[in-house]
Amino acid sequence: MRRPLAENWFPCQQEWLRLRRRIRTFTHRDDAEDHLQTALANYYERSQGQVTHPEAYITRSALNLHLNDLKKAASSTVSTTGEQEQILELRDPAPSQEETYASNQRMARFHAGCQQLPERTRQAFLLNRVEKMKYREIAAALGISESSVEKHIAKALVFLSSWMDQ
Repeated sequence: MRRPLAENWFPCQQEWLRLRRRIRTFTHRDDAEDHLQTALANYYERSQGQVTHPEAYITRSALNLHLNDLKKAASSTVSTTGEQEQILELRDPAPSQEETYASNQRMARFHAGCQQLPERTRQAFLLNRVEKMKYREIAAALGISESSVEKHIAKALVFLSSWMDQ
């Protein structure tokens, strides 16, 4: 194949799964893989040298395909026979059972990851992200410096980010 990404694309399933997860995170829909495959096909159709950042191009293309689908769904109309009345198709805004289950699974994974954090790091992280406390307030509550609070929260974010991607 002609590009480094193309040469290693299919053998590198971890990269594919990571991109699919990223698209699915942004779109919250099950058609992420379809959009990703279409974006990959569009990438291959471009002449060599047109795309300087293949991963960014593929991700952006997949997201644009998703947005185009949303626009089509929002503007789709059905004409009734005889009266030429247009009725918008309404989609139930409630999440599907699959989305609810997946969300519950992600939340359980997140809680398990939080339990893996050292106690002080977990306290600082939860006070900031759940209780919405400022670093200054957390430092006073835990009896540590603001710099330590920043380090604890950064450590938690790095750990939880990798924990959720596993």
